[in-house]
Amino acid sequence: MTGRWAVSWAVAITVATGFLIPAVASASAGEAAASAQGTASPTVFPSGGTPGPGLPWPCYDPQTPPPSSPPLTPPPAPGSPQASVRVLNQVQMTWSASVDPDGIACYKVYEDYGSTQQKLATVAGDALGATFLVNWPSSGVASRVANLYVVAVDVWGAESPRSATVQVTIHNDQVPWTPTPVPGNCKVTYNSYSWHSGMTSTLEVTNTGSTTISGWRLTFTFPDPGQRVISGWSAVWSQTGSAVTAAAPAWNQDLKPGKSILIGFNGAHTGANPSPAAWQLNGATCR
Repeated sequence: MTGRWAVSWAVAITVATGFLIPAVASASAGEAAASAQGTASPTVFPSGGTPGPGLPWPCYDPQTPPPSSPPLTPPPAPGSPQASVRVLNQVQMTWSASVDPDGIACYKVYEDYGSTQQKLATVAGDALGATFLVNWPSSGVASRVANLYVVAVDVWGAESPRSATVQVTIHNDQVPWTPTPVPGNCKVTYNSYSWHSGMTSTLEVTNTGSTTISGWRLTFTFPDPGQRVISGWSAVWSQTGSAVTAAAPAWNQDLKPGKSILIGFNGAHTGANPSPAAWQLNGATCR
């Protein structure tokens, strides 16, 4: 094709976290070819960061095709998708390249969400992975499975068939844990400062054994019925009656041999603030 054509549009791409990427006002055939063959566009991560300004026109929504009749033979589907949960509801996904003689403009990541397809990320044509956020499970639901796939878009705007589907499981609140059997190889040092009807308590939990304790979970019982946890740090705190649980947060699941973790909480009492008499780590009594 010879000569130049111009396309004007006013579009934006909305990604999962809600920011907008304004489209360029116009483009030429020469510029489009340069975009396909020139420097790589920055990867767009909808979970954060500054979006790149250089994604080609087929990657904006809604697509506005050029006023000509380019070949629309779609590229093949991207291959070998893999995905894993990095932390909470943040997912990292990779795939192998889709090869198209005209060039790949971008990849788009989707989730089969109920009866709809929800777009989660758009990345440059030379990117073979993305990090993005998916929806949390509904309130009161322990977990949900996200079905993810990726499509390739060539420089003419033709989309490939969808890749194979890959699944990840998103857990509500804390990461599920499988206790490591602990033969009492733990020690807890408890200090509490109290005033009037309040208290601040710190706990140093030490692994005195020779194996790593994975998914640690400390439990204890307040001696006085008026004692309660209000808020805590460095653990996921919960209380039922007088029974208290401090579970490992997603970012600190392992307690290695000879190592300690320092956790704590702010609480309230009704006049008495005695120390708990016993501590259990993953079901085993600590010293």
